[in-house]
Amino acid sequence: MKNINLPKIAIVGRPNVGKSSLFNRIVGARRSIVEPSSGTTRDRLHADIRWKGKGLTIIDTAGFEGTRHGDMAELVLKQIRKGIEEADIIFFVTDGIAGIAPQDRELSSMLRRTSKRIYLIVNKVDNESDMQKTLEFFELGLGEPYAVSAMHGRGIERLCNDLAKGMEKYAMKNIPELVSPVRRSLSNGVKAAIIGRPNVGKSSYLNYILSEERVIVHPTAGTTRDAVDTNFNYKDREYVLIDTAGIRHSAKIEEAADFYGSVRSKEAVKRCDVAMVLLDGPEGLTRDDARIIDLCLEEGKALVIAVNKWDLVKESMEMSKYDGRLKEGMRVIRNFPVVFTSAKTGRNVKASLDVIWSVYEKYRIIIQSDKLAETLKSLNKTPEIINKRIKFKYLIQEGAMPPRFILGVKGAKGLSENLKRFVENFFRMAYDFEGTPIRIRFNL
Repeated sequence: MKNINLPKIAIVGRPNVGKSSLFNRIVGARRSIVEPSSGTTRDRLHADIRWKGKGLTIIDTAGFEGTRHGDMAELVLKQIRKGIEEADIIFFVTDGIAGIAPQDRELSSMLRRTSKRIYLIVNKVDNESDMQKTLEFFELGLGEPYAVSAMHGRGIERLCNDLAKGMEKYAMKNIPELVSPVRRSLSNGVKAAIIGRPNVGKSSYLNYILSEERVIVHPTAGTTRDAVDTNFNYKDREYVLIDTAGIRHSAKIEEAADFYGSVRSKEAVKRCDVAMVLLDGPEGLTRDDARIIDLCLEEGKALVIAVNKWDLVKESMEMSKYDGRLKEGMRVIRNFPVVFTSAKTGRNVKASLDVIWSVYEKYRIIIQSDKLAETLKSLNKTPEIINKRIKFKYLIQEGAMPPRFILGVKGAKGLSENLKRFVENFFRMAYDFEGTPIRIRFNL
């Protein structure tokens, strides 16, 4: 398994200086949460872009708060240090309105000890009258500052143009061409969103796959707030894994950041191909789990159910019995694969990637017209169709992701909801559509 490498730029700075706003401005999409409270971003967010023909990865990091005590503060600081170590270039963002803060001095001292190319950025310089405020930042000893306004886009083009000019020394061999000016699109890859309630082990699942602490893992529910994309290759297959914040029922959301995190998770469902819904093994299927599964199916996404924390489930519980209870609790699960995993021990974690790929292939399948003709002929010969005095005149596949079909109907009076379900089940048995929703439009 290997990560896809591009020259990396880490955006660092203390909380609330506008790092996420700058990240979003450069990437061209609201990928990171922007919200006035400090500490909103905790994990490292990655986005691949192209500027002036140069491909690179932008990394947004959590706010640097200096030497703070507490295990969460230490985990956040660890993520910032990893972002700096991982990067080839540093964007050090400061606040032009607030001026130099003690954390700026501490962070600049840390950065000067590295061999990285550092761009000192003074944010929130919204007009010419604010330019004078940038002069004090020479004191940090990092060269001439770039005056920008991430909110309004002021100074961003000059910053990125200078960056592109200086990229030659960081150029790497065999860099894959980016096909989008905003983000890399994997024509032969699968986007898989890791979805679930808070604290079911989503980040632990991703960290086990990557064999590193790419995202913060902490027992506090709601630690992940952004949707974090990770590109990698496994068994010569391209994946984008999207780690998401826990999706909460609206009545349970108390903080604004939790609300935005839940919104980002739902957006991640919209842009993924496959949703990997993690359940808490000891807790079993909950109402919130059922809501999340319904959300994925409403969006027409392929689906894999992962029962995580299986190491904590009683040994007497057999997988087949647990699987049966799941399907009794939510009938639709019968159409989707269930994997029993433990992100702690690694049980079936990497094997679940094979399941993701399998359902992805079914999700995008295009069936040849001669096979569709055979399916139509077989369907019309079933007793269920003959007894209802219905005949299907034609069968066309109108699209994929998910597979979508048009079925011409003669004798529509007998077309009940039960018969529609029979037709869907017939299609599932004919083509093994386990893991993907299918859409059948009955043309009367």
